[in-house]
Amino acid sequence: MKTLYKKIYLIICLIYCEIITNLENLFLRNFKSKSKLELEGFLKISKNSKLDISNKKFDFILDNNERSFYSNKYQKKIILNKENLREVIKMIFNKQFCNFLTLQTGFKYSIDFFGAYQNFAISEEEKDQPWYANHYHLDKPNSKNMLKVFIPMSEIEMNNGPLELINIKQTKRYNLKKINIEDERKIYLVGGLGDVFLCKLNVCLHKARIPDESYSTDLIMIQLNPSRRWQLNSGLYKRQFKTEPKFTTLSNKFVRRIKF
Repeated sequence: MKTLYKKIYLIICLIYCEIITNLENLFLRNFKSKSKLELEGFLKISKNSKLDISNKKFDFILDNNERSFYSNKYQKKIILNKENLREVIKMIFNKQFCNFLTLQTGFKYSIDFFGAYQNFAISEEEKDQPWYANHYHLDKPNSKNMLKVFIPMSEIEMNNGPLELINIKQTKRYNLKKINIEDERKIYLVGGLGDVFLCKLNVCLHKARIPDESYSTDLIMIQLNPSRRWQLNSGLYKRQFKTEPKFTTLSNKFVRRIKF
């Protein structure tokens, strides 16, 4: 019976994804971009880029003793108070960065989820369990146009457990059962303070790699969904305490969004 429910749920997710994606492309997309982000599904913005955001460091979130709690024994969530959350959002989404994102995809966005977290090493006996998305998956149910912004709060090298993904083309081949995912070339989002990663994780298979013992992954993750204008979800602060919302386009009908 569980297998049947799972199949029905997956079908609902696929239908939802296709409908929402097509509606966004039709009514919200300003132009069709051929950027690397759109073609491959990911983009690293180097700390040496000309974008203002690359000059900003967010390690102060780890240093300022913000409120935190363990969502499970291998992941800690760091909760920014309302004032600090507003300041961090302003620091990231200045006019230059918003315009850059629109040029990459053709969309303006609603900022619908913010999370600052630390992932830790998982014991050998429990690595087969999905503690923090540490198995390959797609971010469904969501639009294919959903964009995620990842910002390191400290250096992220291979031993820190970076995000691991395969590009759009490889993901399509995998979905058609033409490849074995373990044989494909992986992309690892390694970097440090000042780097920014953009990912379309409903079209790129991915997972959170497990850090080595005594290491951690320290990241900010922000979920963006296409919108008529740049705006901020009024529930952003409270959503820090919860898991990332599913069926975001529908759930947003019940929350106010603020122009900024």
